[in-house]
Amino acid sequence: MFSNLGNAFATAFEYFTIIYLTGLGGLFSERSGIVNIGLEGMMIIGTVSGAYGVVHWGPVGGLAFGFLCGALYALIHAAATVTFKVDHIVSGVVINLAAVGVARFLSQLWFGQATQSNPGEPHLHTLNIPLLSKLPWGLGAAFQNMSPMVIVAFLLVFPVSYLLYRTRFGLRLRSTGENPEATRSLGVAVAPIQYAAVMLSGALAGLAGAFLAFEVNDHWREGQTVGLGFIALAALILSNWDPKRLLGAAMLFGFAQAIPFWLNDAPIIRLLPPEFVRMIPYVVTIVAIAGFVGKVRPPAAAGRAYEGGSSL
Repeated sequence: MFSNLGNAFATAFEYFTIIYLTGLGGLFSERSGIVNIGLEGMMIIGTVSGAYGVVHWGPVGGLAFGFLCGALYALIHAAATVTFKVDHIVSGVVINLAAVGVARFLSQLWFGQATQSNPGEPHLHTLNIPLLSKLPWGLGAAFQNMSPMVIVAFLLVFPVSYLLYRTRFGLRLRSTGENPEATRSLGVAVAPIQYAAVMLSGALAGLAGAFLAFEVNDHWREGQTVGLGFIALAALILSNWDPKRLLGAAMLFGFAQAIPFWLNDAPIIRLLPPEFVRMIPYVVTIVAIAGFVGKVRPPAAAGRAYEGGSSL
């Protein structure tokens, strides 16, 4: 049972990275007052565009292209909610549904097949973390051949916290999500802030999708996000829309994703249908949200149409 513990931790770090990057995207959007349940769809666009980018421009180019395409796709949600005052939930659902078709179209255009790209795409150069890679009981394997993106995700908490709480943009962003009327009365244009926040949301979700496609799964294939965008949204709610708490929530759900890998060799678990084991991450998500959702407070204006916010 403990023979693959290090590999399970490595898997947890990878899924932590995906969930945290996507959750940070949702944080920027919802702090500006725009509810974004379209994170899953933006991740899907990031997976297919990241797989295309890595083939033509290498791993860094793939991540950058996923980042860019996620931001462009998020423009649809921004225009719908900010300019045309569409209900945020309805817009997010459409974003998720449309992403499946868009990804198939792009895959057929780019790869000549509708549901996957060719496997064996290049990866970023991996790292071994000094000292930690020597841990006993197999734990050192978690810190060997680690993708640099895992470290980037851990370090992002510092610039994001600084941007959110120590800069003029962060103050205006949080003010817009709490009281857009008061923000407007101070001479701050609400719509550009919300557009920027939603595009940043899509960019980070697209980056996470690109990382999932070629760093975790070696290529793009249809359905590989398996609800991770919604899990990231759950982590965001659990964190009470705070980047530091989101770090812990993403780690919790990342380890939940790794539980099936860890228990794979357990004798009792082998007797259970594999579907029950694969359910574990989603059961953990439901239990966590059910236990803590009453203790969180979303931005006061989140999901509310602001009539003065359509002009750029």
